[in-house]
Amino acid sequence: GMRQDTLLHSCGLADLVTTCYGGRNRKCAEAFVREGKEWKVLEAELLGGQKLQGTLTSHHVHDLLVKKNLAHRFPFFETIHKIVTGEAEPSQIVAQAGSYY
Repeated sequence: GMRQDTLLHSCGLADLVTTCYGGRNRKCAEAFVREGKEWKVLEAELLGGQKLQGTLTSHHVHDLLVKKNLAHRFPFFETIHKIVTGEAEPSQIVAQAGSYY
């Protein structure tokens, strides 16, 4: 296991951002938005047996933020988690990002 505070430091956040933008995560996220298929279907169709890391990571980040009572301080991560779980539309990520400017 990792130390829980590791994720809340800049190196942990940088790793998370890199994971979310790279390779299979980006490929499946794009297909998720375009095709609206479930994550497991996209893994099977696009990854040939490999698993996504980004969706699993979003669950872990959410659980940690809730446990530490910090979810309200990380609305962007919470929006990602809601999109992954189907609680929000992918367009919400644009609306969330726009709220910072």
